[in-house]
Amino acid sequence: MSNILGLDLGSKTIGLASSTGTVAKKEVNLKFEEWNFEAGVESLTEFIKDRTFDTFVFGYPKNMDGSIGERAEMVDYFIEGFLIYNPQIKADQIIRIDERRTTKMAKSIMIEAGLTRQKQKENKDTLAAQLILETYLEKINK
Repeated sequence: MSNILGLDLGSKTIGLASSTGTVAKKEVNLKFEEWNFEAGVESLTEFIKDRTFDTFVFGYPKNMDGSIGERAEMVDYFIEGFLIYNPQIKADQIIRIDERRTTKMAKSIMIEAGLTRQKQKENKDTLAAQLILETYLEKINK
């Protein structure tokens, strides 16, 4: 059974979810100074240091027409730094999953659950990571 980490990268947070191959569970939301991806890579490296993940599933925010835009390029930039900072992790362990609409889905789920705006803000990134990871799990378990 493999350990998989799902990631929802933003400009100042990384939402994390994990799975051993069947169900995705929310982990934590890592915070860093806006656009300081080096600090984000360091926080993520600290999070994984005592854990073993075989696969890292990054949400990849394509434009609505399917093209690669600024946000997807941001994810590519982060992944590049993550791989440099963690040479034990190989490029083939990185998966990019189209994440269009996952943040909106996460928001809808939280509104439906009756969470306050503060709780929504606190949980949107980890829930988005969970949805990204579930999308990947559905894809590989078909």
